Amino acid sequence: MPDRLTLYTIISAFWMAFLAIIGTNIVVDGVVMPLKTAAPKEGEEQVFAYPIEVPEVAVASADAGPVQRPDIRPLILAANPDDGKAVFRKCQSCHTLEAGGKNGTGPNLHDIVGAAIGDHAGFKTSDSLKAIGGTWTYEKLDDYLENPKRLAPKGTMSFAGLKKPKERADVIKLLMANTANPPPVDAPAAP
Repeated sequence: MPDRLTLYTIISAFWMAFLAIIGTNIVVDGVVMPLKTAAPKEGEEQVFAYPIEVPEVAVASADAGPVQRPDIRPLILAANPDDGKAVFRKCQSCHTLEAGGKNGTGPNLHDIVGAAIGDHAGFKTSDSLKAIGGTWTYEKLDDYLENPKRLAPKGTMSFAGLKKPKERADVIKLLMANTANPPPVDAPAAP
């Protein structure tokens, strides 16, 4: 057993360390923490992390009319139907492409480019899709492939859409390759 002096020294060291920790916590809570959690002054932003610069996006109001879409034609002209086959794998669970192919959950898409929007190849489409009217132009195909629910809100297609313009152009090029007489893709006018 240690002598009394050593025992008192150990006990004193323990209490000194304990008091130093408590004192440090009091100082941190009283001085440093209020600096971190102080409410920002009026007109001042409170920063919690690194700022991320986000470009402003113009939002169209309800009375501004339709949103101008980027021209898909240059991408279609440069597109590759083989790349479209890879992207079309996302569509194969519901659609077929070959001539005389069976309808699935969705219609067979052979000869769809330039066809009237509505019932196709014996497949009955929704009234929401029929309400679009007209024909499957390249612009309408691009818009529909990007977000089917935007063009036909009550349509039955549950696919979320293809967000990348190049993927949409490749699929459109594949649809053109599987259409007997697709309308020509006019080169866009120079700006």
